Amino acid sequence: MFRYPTTDGPGGGFAMVTDRFALLIGETAGDALATAAWEAMTAPDAAFDDVLSVIAAAGIGSLPDFALVELVDAASSSVSVAVRGSATIDLHGPQRSTYAGRGAGTWVEGSAQHVGGISLALTTVPDSSVLPLGRGIVRADALRWGLTGERERSRRRSAHTGAGDVSHASPDPVTESPAERAALETISIDRAALAEVVGPRRRSRQSSAPLEAEAGTPDVDDRTMLGARRSGGGVTDAPAERRYVLRLDPGEELALDRPIVLGRSPRADRHPGVRVVSVSSPRKEVSGTHVQVRLDGDVLEVRDLDSTNGTIIRDPAGEAVLLRGGAVTSVAPGTVLDLGDGVTATFESRS
Repeated sequence: MFRYPTTDGPGGGFAMVTDRFALLIGETAGDALATAAWEAMTAPDAAFDDVLSVIAAAGIGSLPDFALVELVDAASSSVSVAVRGSATIDLHGPQRSTYAGRGAGTWVEGSAQHVGGISLALTTVPDSSVLPLGRGIVRADALRWGLTGERERSRRRSAHTGAGDVSHASPDPVTESPAERAALETISIDRAALAEVVGPRRRSRQSSAPLEAEAGTPDVDDRTMLGARRSGGGVTDAPAERRYVLRLDPGEELALDRPIVLGRSPRADRHPGVRVVSVSSPRKEVSGTHVQVRLDGDVLEVRDLDSTNGTIIRDPAGEAVLLRGGAVTSVAPGTVLDLGDGVTATFESRS
């Protein structure tokens, strides 16, 4: 069971715990984003990237401070983490790992096994008045589970053997009470089965070749298929009288007669046959070579080029996902690509 310290008066961030996730998110996120994050965390096929995409929907330049932990596997006490801004995550166990988000363009990610304690914090919070949180949302700036801080150090000292010969045996990750252990015991799920659901949503960071369609399925990543609608086995060709453009803001309107690579400093010699377009990014939120777009009938194929921060893709209805890690998707006219640092590109049709 997680625990959270009480605060004097109103305010504070949002602390959320589900069967598999723990999330702290700064109060600037607001009630609407907190609710959306909670819904993503409690969805039947919830995935780590789904929660991150919801948080990123506000735009790269407006990301709130947050600390996210996914409890991946009970048997090995494995977790995945992401942290942004002033937030921190401490993972306690045989080796202590600390993740801090300050200075990151988007967020910092990591993972660990044999975790015996977890500390998430948005600010420095005193240890007094600590209340339990089994599952739900409260206003708080910190969450803790298991053996942390002085309690962990005390057990390490008690595990030492011999008078002058100290044995550094790995601490048992089991916590001091069954109640506190319950958080990890609730996630004995079949990760292979989950991967069958979530797997098609993720693409290999290593692949730069066009994605091949599975039998009977469209040749796009179904996690990030935004707005475009396919039927009868293919994309309907655009009427001859229509043309499509990519409108940069700030910047120009670009014809989509050939693929385009956008970035802070893309090099033409590395992308033969492609138009390279440089965009301004004073804070370097946009990577040197960030994203490639290519017209495919009446949809736009968007491919991440292993950018550092990824691209937020917002469809005409306002739904948003984060494209990164070399993933590719197809989008409909009206979709906006947010590269960061105020740079956006809108896929538009012209009569």
